[in-house]
Amino acid sequence: MGKSDLMDRVTTDLSRGHTYPAVQRMHSLVAAHPTDLDLRRRLAAIYRATGNAVEAGRWSYLDEAAEPAEIEAFEARYPAHRRLDALRWPTGAPAPTDVSRVRLAPLLAAAASAQAPKPDSRRGSRLQTAAAVAALVALSALVVVGARTALDWIF
Repeated sequence: MGKSDLMDRVTTDLSRGHTYPAVQRMHSLVAAHPTDLDLRRRLAAIYRATGNAVEAGRWSYLDEAAEPAEIEAFEARYPAHRRLDALRWPTGAPAPTDVSRVRLAPLLAAAASAQAPKPDSRRGSRLQTAAAVAALVALSALVVVGARTALDWIF
C-alpha cells in the first residue's frame, strides 16, 4: 500500500477517534521513510493529542517546532547514548535541516563514545576450569579402562 493510501487511512482512523491503528500505520510509514520529517511530525501530533509527551518528543525531536516540554520528557526517558536508537534514524543518513543536524550531532557522538559492556573476566576462567575438569574426567576414564584391560591380560 502506498504512502498516500496509508495517510488517507490514518486520517480516517483519526476522524473516527481510532488513535491506535493510526499510530500503527504512522509507525509503518516512518519505518519505510525514516528521514521524512513530515511523517515524524504527524506521528508526534498523534501522540501529543493522546497526551504522550515522551513519544511526542521522540518523534518531533528533529523538528524545529518541537515542544520544549516534550523534548525534555524524551530526553529524561532516554539517556543520551540511547536516543539515536530511539529515534530510529538510519545510520549514515544525512540530516535534512539545520535543526536536525544540530540535534543529531551530539547523539551521534554519544552513541559512538558509549562504552561497550566489559567482558566478564571470570567467564574465561570458568570456561577454562570446565575444560580442565572435562579433560580430567576423560583421562580418569581412560586410566580405569586401561587398568582394567591390563588386569584382565595379566590374570
